[in-house]
Amino acid sequence: MVLDTNVWIDLLVFDDPVARPVRDALVERRLTALMAPRCRDELAIVLTYPQFASRELDNDAALAWVDAHTHRIVVPEDTAPPAPLPLCRDRDDQKFLEAARDGHAHWLVSKDKAVLKLRSRVARRFGFRIVTASAFTSLLAVGG
Repeated sequence: MVLDTNVWIDLLVFDDPVARPVRDALVERRLTALMAPRCRDELAIVLTYPQFASRELDNDAALAWVDAHTHRIVVPEDTAPPAPLPLCRDRDDQKFLEAARDGHAHWLVSKDKAVLKLRSRVARRFGFRIVTASAFTSLLAVGG
């Protein structure tokens, strides 16, 4: 599974009740989260945003937690070019689609409307499903 930055922020900064089952599953190793370098770089930047300063989050500790609970996606340079994904209207979010494709994820959990709009096109052609955090949490509750 790949989580977009907004979902990671819900896990790390806001302790969002919707995201707690995802965090618990990561801690218990019932789920594997995949992280591409570009996605981690974005998370590191977003964690420094001023609106999160009042939360007194230790960003280094948060990123260390993420690193301990994710598998880094590495695409060998001699790999054949992958099939092109549909383009996300928000180009900054294209990296999450690429991470799910390149990491052979089953799920991309996102809060971004532009990403969520691509769910049917991506599922048909690339084999991973795009879902909201609440939908994914519901799937976890029923063992999906």
